[in-house]
Amino acid sequence: MLLAACAKAEDSTPADVAMQFYVTLEISGVRDLPEPRALMAIEPYLVPALATQLSAAYARRDSATKTAPTEKPPLADGNPFSSLFEGHSTYSAKSTTMRGDTALVLVAFTNTDQKPAVMWSDTLVLVKPQTTWRIADIRYGSTWEFGYQGALSQLLKTP
Repeated sequence: MLLAACAKAEDSTPADVAMQFYVTLEISGVRDLPEPRALMAIEPYLVPALATQLSAAYARRDSATKTAPTEKPPLADGNPFSSLFEGHSTYSAKSTTMRGDTALVLVAFTNTDQKPAVMWSDTLVLVKPQTTWRIADIRYGSTWEFGYQGALSQLLKTP
């Protein structure tokens, strides 16, 4: 059975990996920076450098919370895996663009909890370092004032 799963992962397209990543986030209940156990669940979808950045950001937030419990720690709010802090209700892969060895997967999101509903797209950057596609970054596509801007890798470098 493990061999069948590996074979299936090797045949996955970049869009498949992007959708599997978001399903895993939902199943794991990840709504903000993932704690170590949740990071283990999503780590197979990430390049090692991005997983390390997520771990370091979580550790910085945890340390800041312990050091100054009455102050808001860095990256305390919001779902870093999409532009909208509150996260999404639905998502779907819209297109994949290949740029050499890199795949850009445009993912359309909707948050129906917001009234009116909010719709946006982010771009997942995937590379294939070995036999499977992995997420190297997420480029935020928000155009509103209180959404994440830039890219996940930039956000995680924030002290």
